[in-house]
Amino acid sequence: MTGQAQVSSDKNIFLNVKVHPGSRKQELKKIGERAYKLHVISPPSEGKANKEAIAVLASNFNLPPSRVKILKGHRSRQKIVVLQY
Repeated sequence: MTGQAQVSSDKNIFLNVKVHPGSRKQELKKIGERAYKLHVISPPSEGKANKEAIAVLASNFNLPPSRVKILKGHRSRQKIVVLQY
């Protein structure tokens, strides 16, 4: 799954998200078909940036936060996220 997001038949959407923690403002930019750049205000310590990233993605895609999961990259800026519809 390197480099590209995939869509499976059970209505899961996989996104490649590059998170920029500690930004001055929250901003989500689409940079490819299923690739996004996400600026979050929270610092990367104690999972705060991950929690904010999940909240922003859930809000943007009209999902509850429990339906947005980080599959890969919990400790990295480059993440693979699944949206569970």
